[in-house]
Amino acid sequence: MGLNIIDMNTWDRRECFNHFFNNAKCTYSITVNIDITNLYKYIKNNKLRFYPTFTWVVSKVINKYKEFKMSFDEEGRLGFFDEIGPSYSVLNDKTKVMSDLYTSFDNVFIKFYKDMENSLNSYKKDNKFMTTFQNNFFIVSCLPWFNYTSFNVNNEGSNPFLFPMVTWGKFFEENNKIIMPLTIQVHHAVADGYHCSLFFSDIEEISRNPEQYLILC
Repeated sequence: MGLNIIDMNTWDRRECFNHFFNNAKCTYSITVNIDITNLYKYIKNNKLRFYPTFTWVVSKVINKYKEFKMSFDEEGRLGFFDEIGPSYSVLNDKTKVMSDLYTSFDNVFIKFYKDMENSLNSYKKDNKFMTTFQNNFFIVSCLPWFNYTSFNVNNEGSNPFLFPMVTWGKFFEENNKIIMPLTIQVHHAVADGYHCSLFFSDIEEISRNPEQYLILC
């Protein structure tokens, strides 16, 4: 999908973007403990896998807001994609070396779920690290070995990465609820704390009412 170019002369966020992109250059991350009790039960009751299911949940929310879908074209013009898909980490069971896979987003949950499952199953056969990326992707990773209170990635690439990075950790029980740490890292030039609050709020909504969103047929 092509990039929708932003008119910098009329863009409401122009001054804020220029400040955090050129002067006070920074990314930031926010971690929130999410109640996934209902979502977890729904996944178990329907014999789904958590990783592709929650990756779809995250992808659906990310695609709701253009602030999370911004990038540059080949000419350096800023814009936003209509849709972006997740590039997600997987671990080789034998070598314990990670790789990255990509699945195009589909608003139909079960379609995306099957596509991502196929990619995960194919990886088990060849264990190849993905060397070619789409230009419209954000990053997903999971740290299932421990829960945490904060998480941050230092991106040292030469090209500014404006897409979000989303990570979650190990579940834990608290007051008869299943809780999971969830982190989003964004570039401050394109997204503020307000936009991150929308992200977490929408994740919580889907997690509370999974049967309304995770349609299985």
